[in-house]
Amino acid sequence: MASKWKEELKFLGFISPWIIGFLVFFVVPAFTSLLYSFADYNSVAAPVWIGFKNYVDLLHDHIYLKSFGNTIYFVIIAVPVTVTFQILTSVVLNVDVKGVHFFRTFYYLPYLVPPVATVILWVMLFGTDSGMVNQLLSIVGLPKFDWFGTESLVKPIIITIGIWMSGGPVLVFLAALKGIPGHLYEAAKIDGANVVSRFFRITLPMLSPSILFAVVMQMIYYFQMFTESMLLNNGGPNYASRTYMFNTFQTAFRDFKFGYAMAQSWILFIIILILTLIVMKTSQKWVYYESEKGNG
Repeated sequence: MASKWKEELKFLGFISPWIIGFLVFFVVPAFTSLLYSFADYNSVAAPVWIGFKNYVDLLHDHIYLKSFGNTIYFVIIAVPVTVTFQILTSVVLNVDVKGVHFFRTFYYLPYLVPPVATVILWVMLFGTDSGMVNQLLSIVGLPKFDWFGTESLVKPIIITIGIWMSGGPVLVFLAALKGIPGHLYEAAKIDGANVVSRFFRITLPMLSPSILFAVVMQMIYYFQMFTESMLLNNGGPNYASRTYMFNTFQTAFRDFKFGYAMAQSWILFIIILILTLIVMKTSQKWVYYESEKGNG
């Protein structure tokens, strides 16, 4: 019994730096922000307890509701579009042809570019006056577009940027495709299944664990998206590209309403938690795990 306690103490001693860091840099700040979300706090004066006023005021904050709606738009539209594109791209890159390794590397490179540099690159491409796209349009006699100043265009551009940076998830899908047994496709061919049928009956079910991972990660990414909104057009025009995180940042560090911003952060945390739990719970009906099916 004494030796068992010694082993456990050694174990706790080895992981104590992580435990201390987790408590100091996560648990304590999270608990403090939860308390301050019920207070009027500007980081200078002492917090004043106001109860649920911050949360009630959010229901009447036009800019907050606009940013919340924009973020929901990105989650509903961008997540399925991006994940579908990643799956199809990985299927294409999985084809065994000459030079495919070059294309895999080439497509992965944008994923390595920092988000700030990526947004700056897209500003150079779609700038109203000096952007390369508008310059090409003017050469062929077409009118220039105010890409970032038009409400109907700025959101699709942001979604396109997310698709362009999806090289990492594509590699995940590509690795999953490599793990699909080849005899499944051979048996399907013998049974007369065409390419489309094999894709929906073999490829997608076998990719479902990776699809679950991609959906959750993309959902969290778009809920927390910040850089694109800030650098493209500072959340404009008419708050059309203002995301939830950018609005929270502005509330805290421009308006110095830290208690109000912390209330927004906790609402976002709860939304992400609930949606993630829903996705994980419903995944039992559409995610296929070969090991579990075999044991069953």
